[in-house]
Amino acid sequence: MLKHYIKFAIRNFRSNKVIFAGSLATLCLGALCISLLFSYVHNELTMDDFHERKQDIYMIINQTSPESKPSAIDARSFFGFDYKDYPELENSTTIRKYPSETMKFTYGENVFSPEGIVVDSSFFKVFDFELKVGDKENILSDPDAVLVTETFAKKMFGSEDPIGKNVKVTSTFEDIYTVKGIVNKAPSNSSITYDFILPYDKEPNKHNRNGAVFILANKNFNKANFEKKIEKIAQKHEQFGDSKTNVVAFSALYFNKDAIEVGGIVSRFGDENVIQTLILIMLVILIISALNFSNLQIINTNTTLKQLAISTVNGANKQQLLTQKLVEIILLLGLSVVIISLGYNLILPVFNEFTRVEIAPSLSEILIINSSVLSVLVCLALIYPLFTIAKRPLLSNLKPQSFSGTQLVGRKFITVLQYTLTFILLIASVIVVKQLNMMLDQDLGFTSKNIISTKLFSRIPFPLKNSDFDNYGDKQDFYKKKKAEYDSKKAEQESNYQYVKNELTSHPSIANLSQGVSPLTPFASPWKVKRAGNEYTSENLISVDFDYEKVFDLEITEGRFFELGRDEPNGKQVVINEAAKKFWNIQDFSKSLLLNKFWDDKDGYEIIGVVKNFNYEHLSSKPKPLLMSYWGYMEQDFLIQFQDDKVQEGLQFVESLFNKVNPNQTFSYTFLSDDIATLYQKEKQLSTIYIVFTIIALLISAIGLFTIALYDTQRRVKEIGIRKVNGATVNEIMLMLNKDFIKWVIIAFIISCPIAYYAMHKWLENFAYKTSLSWWVFALAGVFTLVIALVTVSWQTYRAARRNPVESLRDE
Repeated sequence: MLKHYIKFAIRNFRSNKVIFAGSLATLCLGALCISLLFSYVHNELTMDDFHERKQDIYMIINQTSPESKPSAIDARSFFGFDYKDYPELENSTTIRKYPSETMKFTYGENVFSPEGIVVDSSFFKVFDFELKVGDKENILSDPDAVLVTETFAKKMFGSEDPIGKNVKVTSTFEDIYTVKGIVNKAPSNSSITYDFILPYDKEPNKHNRNGAVFILANKNFNKANFEKKIEKIAQKHEQFGDSKTNVVAFSALYFNKDAIEVGGIVSRFGDENVIQTLILIMLVILIISALNFSNLQIINTNTTLKQLAISTVNGANKQQLLTQKLVEIILLLGLSVVIISLGYNLILPVFNEFTRVEIAPSLSEILIINSSVLSVLVCLALIYPLFTIAKRPLLSNLKPQSFSGTQLVGRKFITVLQYTLTFILLIASVIVVKQLNMMLDQDLGFTSKNIISTKLFSRIPFPLKNSDFDNYGDKQDFYKKKKAEYDSKKAEQESNYQYVKNELTSHPSIANLSQGVSPLTPFASPWKVKRAGNEYTSENLISVDFDYEKVFDLEITEGRFFELGRDEPNGKQVVINEAAKKFWNIQDFSKSLLLNKFWDDKDGYEIIGVVKNFNYEHLSSKPKPLLMSYWGYMEQDFLIQFQDDKVQEGLQFVESLFNKVNPNQTFSYTFLSDDIATLYQKEKQLSTIYIVFTIIALLISAIGLFTIALYDTQRRVKEIGIRKVNGATVNEIMLMLNKDFIKWVIIAFIISCPIAYYAMHKWLENFAYKTSLSWWVFALAGVFTLVIALVTVSWQTYRAARRNPVESLRDE
């Protein structure tokens, strides 16, 4: 019996090729889009779920004042925190993050600057990262061990076995480590990433970066009670006298980028608004695809009504007819699973590159995802067609008729709903792109053209560690020897530094030169005006030098900027922006002093000038308070502005200088304009997703409209023949056939406009600077979709109108 159903289904596919192709295309396009988006959304929503005890992990944070932003703190080093003092805790671990370019690995003649973490021996007892090679229980207790990922090991050692290899690690210290473990790369749903892991139990003080303490709670843990216990542990430290200490759940960090300063421990963050938008797009694609597939199945059923009636006369009951229909659907479903699984594998690398997430599901997971999506889509789509078949008296189908007018009204409603959703997506995509272009073209208040940021020098490590004294009786002589070695390297670097600066300032390709921090990468610290009753708040600071103003073309509104010979590096002077002056209600900046809680809470910093506001953060917010301080470290980034027509020449010159002072190292740089564009990566991704999936939704709707037009045109062949015999022209017949379809599209456009306007108005409220909801956006979407609909329908109606009426009136 099953064999009969399969043969019958294949015969039906052959006799209705257009409907079969349209149904298959609808399922494949819709399900593939949903599967890809689902994979990304699922990866985001399951962030860090591979840690078995994720819900029991918390990070200790400190808040210097009620108005300041909470931040991660190394409570172990600063406050002497020990988890063993708290019975509700099972364990704890400390993590310090080293971004790329902050720690160097040297093997042979090659130097690498990977990102990594420095952890204590409890790291693998709190977090469930996998070790591919090595003893997970003891490896981090070995102070000479280093763990590397397989990817980084191949980059550093090539085809050589990395285990047992010695590498020189340089940061604020310099030491030799031995590769004793291969750690698996962090999964795609990990918020903590690394190329290497170093232990620091033996000499934690040589790692001078701030870290974070993560605690592992047991079943007796009560967050509120525990926070009361640790609330004042920081106050014993002179820099944290009025601060409060508490904890935040590890699971809450990923979607709270702006709420907590995590010290770089969390490498990437999610955006709940983006996730909600993607889920909405998935639902729209699902509904459009289901409606289109439903319409196609109604048409398919209508073309086979007589066949169904004949089967009934020959003894088939409704259950068998429904089974026959289900077999057709199952075959279509199976073929779709194969096609979209192949398509998923082909498109996934491109999708991963676009989303910057390395999603890599197994073949079985791909099949499960695609099968599940297709099953949901088909089940939704078949509700109406199967209900129609079950309700209709099949023997009446022997008469020359088709579905009734009320059933066709349902089909028209489906088409209107399809196009309404498509219009909303299309209008939204145009507005998202318009907003993105507005932000990228917005005058930020500083120059970004032809400016690169590059590191030409690194801090010279002091070649001494506590364990060096173990083998030397005379510590003083040994220290002097190491100090002389350090001074020699420092003098050599200072000589190279002066040489590089002289070369850069005299080269014709370079317009301006400065050192400091990019305007886009400030760091927060607690500041207040020296005034009774003021509280410290977390405000942004960037380090600059006296040429910073020229490079970025900043406008001084009051006072002056830093000046060579007048201001000393690391002095007690700052420049603030207008937002800071307004925030602290400073009337006369020359009579006001600023205090920093960590650096100086007595004498204060003199304000020497006020700079006009510029947008150094995402344009979702107005300029916030900003301070500038003159630092004089050689290892700070060089900020180089090239002449307009000499960018490539300048880059080659800077690279040649880098290679002279940093042999065997890789020259790297970023253009400030690219860094600005990166700020809007989320919007760029969203706009691209909107455009791509709107086109696909439009294509799916066009497939449905094409098939409906084909069916309706074939159904009215004799009517067209009679009209032509009576003198109707081709244009008149095309107008008659097209007007119904165009009417559905126009109705959909009218319905979609207010919905799209409201939705995009709410979305634009997230931005301080927003584009306008111009009328032409809606008009453009309407005209574009109308043209697509006309092209889709007219191809069929033109063929029907041109057909010889003798052929159409001939008896079957």
